[in-house]
Amino acid sequence: MSVYRAHGKLLLFGEYFVLDGCRAIAWPTRFGQELHTHKEEVQVRGLYWKSLNHKGEIWFEAYFDENLGLLHGLNDDVSLSLQKILLSARAINPGFLKDGLYHEGVIRSDYPAEWGLGSSSTLIHLIAQWAGIEAMELFFRSFEGSGYDIACAGADGPILYRLAAERKPIWSRLPIPRELLDSAVFVYLGKKQNSREGIALYHSKQKAATSALPLLDEAIDAWILNPDRRGLTELMAFSEKLISETLGLPTVGDTLFADYPGNIKSLGAWGGDFVMAIPADPGFDSMHYFREKGYDTALQPDTLLL
Repeated sequence: MSVYRAHGKLLLFGEYFVLDGCRAIAWPTRFGQELHTHKEEVQVRGLYWKSLNHKGEIWFEAYFDENLGLLHGLNDDVSLSLQKILLSARAINPGFLKDGLYHEGVIRSDYPAEWGLGSSSTLIHLIAQWAGIEAMELFFRSFEGSGYDIACAGADGPILYRLAAERKPIWSRLPIPRELLDSAVFVYLGKKQNSREGIALYHSKQKAATSALPLLDEAIDAWILNPDRRGLTELMAFSEKLISETLGLPTVGDTLFADYPGNIKSLGAWGGDFVMAIPADPGFDSMHYFREKGYDTALQPDTLLL
């Protein structure tokens, strides 16, 4: 039996623009996924895969032969996606799951899937660990995107991430003082956002994005050089305004929380998943404010962030 662990992610700054080389600040979460693997010598060869939700319930399972051909799957789309990742892993490491043994892989999340903390990125990172290959290489063979979430899956704290060129990521640990987020609250809006739809909208606004990107990149860089609380809230407001103007969408603060006494910022694709809220007065009870509005999943930094 082998056990592997990968962290979820939150993209604090740089959403959408990270695809085109903008600096991005991302933070791994305490929540994530674990993969338990087992192998033995029996008559049956191949791989049995089982996925469990945060309640321990099976929501997906599939069987693959030794050549990773799909024998049976409870969800065809998920089965084909998993097969694609496994085959990509074997293309990098030809010996992966090809030892004539029976293998089992059981993956379990410790958070509700609808939170959008990165079930695909953690899956890729876990399979890469299992196959003994680089997670980023596996990601770019299997999917499109920036890859910041893959970097987060194996990080032990906040990171600064940038695509220096196509499929050429650079990232490093970012020493953000944790106390800057002491009064922050992270709120799940109750709606899982489709990242592909958000990215498609961003690409449709490419002319506006090209003009806005260096402005956001410079603002993020300036705050990194002097990371204080006031600068953080100013960067939140600046980022929301810039992305709102670029995408032609209202900010979540204007739409849902116009009376909140502070700053609110979308994290990741706009319109769903989590937002970060920081009150102007550090003593303001943000948890009470959001729960009074019916948002029961409001988490403090020590609960959510690694």
